[in-house]
Amino acid sequence: MSGGVTATPWGYAEDLRARRLPPGPGTSREQVDRNQRERLFGAMVIAVEENGYEKTRVADLLMISGVSRNTFYRQFKNKEDCFLATVDAIVAAGGESVVGAMRKAEGEWDARLATGLAALFDLIAAHPAAARLYYVETYAAGGAAIDKLEGMGDRIEELAAVAIEQSPRHQDAPRDLLRAILRGFRRVIQTRLRNGDEGDLRDEGPELLRWALSYETPPAKLKRPRKPKPLDHLPSAEPLDKRDRILDSVMDLMASKGYNALTIADIAQHAAISLTTFYACFESKDAAVVAALRRGADRILEAITPAYREAPDWAHGVGAGLHAAFAYLMLERPFAQFGGVEVHTGSPLIVAVRDQLMSAARTFLAEGYKDHQHVKPVVGEAIMASIDAMLFEQVGRRDRARLYELAPTATYLALVPFVGIDEACAIANSSR
Repeated sequence: MSGGVTATPWGYAEDLRARRLPPGPGTSREQVDRNQRERLFGAMVIAVEENGYEKTRVADLLMISGVSRNTFYRQFKNKEDCFLATVDAIVAAGGESVVGAMRKAEGEWDARLATGLAALFDLIAAHPAAARLYYVETYAAGGAAIDKLEGMGDRIEELAAVAIEQSPRHQDAPRDLLRAILRGFRRVIQTRLRNGDEGDLRDEGPELLRWALSYETPPAKLKRPRKPKPLDHLPSAEPLDKRDRILDSVMDLMASKGYNALTIADIAQHAAISLTTFYACFESKDAAVVAALRRGADRILEAITPAYREAPDWAHGVGAGLHAAFAYLMLERPFAQFGGVEVHTGSPLIVAVRDQLMSAARTFLAEGYKDHQHVKPVVGEAIMASIDAMLFEQVGRRDRARLYELAPTATYLALVPFVGIDEACAIANSSR
């Protein structure tokens, strides 16, 4: 492992070792500790960029940073503790840069927001490895890291709400809507970073900001229906063969214990099959998870496509389809947890397959582009990312039993860029 081409906020690999402070008087304990920690932060960024979080070892951090093992364990309890501290350091440095740019900017609140967004994208372009650690690898690191990411999202939401209150056209918009838009922004950033396309964000930034600001306060309060009407179309419940039992077990176990704790032995026991039978069906845990994810996507499409097609026009079809989707997820709560939350913590292959399925889901918006050519493709991506983020937060952090209440907000999110706030609100509140 060289890390020689990976830039970090604390330097390249060779810089980290060269930054070691010489022993002797004139150097305080505080200076030494800060120096050692920053070298380890840089090493964490480099190691995770090359190996991913799961395969990064403490030994890798020691080799890159030049810090001894005893020193590492004096600073941090373990790899996770060092990772979490690195996340905090990235946030502190990046936040200061972005907020500073916004404070120096002249003009109205929306101009300051545009300046802050441009500063964020410049920062990502300058340090993509650190950005990937923060935006992407936190999911691989698990609960405490994800809580940090979501907690930062909460703080950004508060700052954005204060800014938006200066706009009479936006100040009474539902907080669920603001939260979904901001997290949709983050999902777009994550996708660009995973694919190595972070340089595109600078060009896409103005369009994404226009999209976000198009969501003015709805002309009527968006409803929050507690109970969906029965779905007319549900996937047929055929007798389960061994393969289906394996996929059901994957979904149930990941929903209850997460991806990292899931083992093939657990799956076999839950499905009441032998390990030989498992390997006759799937070559690995990931292969079974991917198959479960694809089957779940097929089933939800089977449930919602008739509602979409039976609507009188495209916009009402989107509303009917989204209400049917949220109703289905209420009925299939293990799949909501599995597909909406836990797959984000899966391997790169699993996340990539999920991204492909999300791209396929955007085909429901395709017809809208024909009659509304001012809407750019990145807007459709941001819409689906926002709805996906809404699902993640409601199922993973809030009350999954109230998931269906968000169906009108999701419909409003999907339709505003195409048909405007008045028609989008009317369809959102009538699609049930």
